[in-house]
Amino acid sequence: MSQLSMSVIKEDAKQYDEFIEIPVTAQGKEYIVKLWPFFSPTSVNKLINELIEFKKKADEEKLKIEDKSWDDLIGYFIVRHFTDIKMTKSKKAKTIYDEFKSAINSKLFEIILKSIPEESMMFVHGKIMELAEMNAKLQERVRQAQKEIQELPLENKDILLKNRKQIPEA
Repeated sequence: MSQLSMSVIKEDAKQYDEFIEIPVTAQGKEYIVKLWPFFSPTSVNKLINELIEFKKKADEEKLKIEDKSWDDLIGYFIVRHFTDIKMTKSKKAKTIYDEFKSAINSKLFEIILKSIPEESMMFVHGKIMELAEMNAKLQERVRQAQKEIQELPLENKDILLKNRKQIPEA
């Protein structure tokens, strides 16, 4: 068995530069959509960060997004990141969500989504699930710590405040 080298790793990473061209017809015109079917871990992290930012903005804007829409939204963000389709540059959640609703009802969008290898789609969904599980574990640890702090007897209050400086009375 051979020893792995960086040249092999670099060669393997070249797969993320490969793209396919998908011919589509809309309104009597033919178009070519470039699709990068293999998703690099770095690109998936960027996608997830953008999805998180979208969720934060949606909450700030009090935008109602149904739970059942999230799978389709993930598909939208995948198409947004891994094709050359011109999409909104807006950071406003409402603008992005309106664009998503238009895209999801398009047969062209469906064709493009179906052109993405299942393993690439599963890679994104897997990363999102890992993040959700990690977040849930962290939330549980925070809850446990808060509960333990609340259960401390009042006479131990000075332990919690030990590192705070006492302000002398004037």
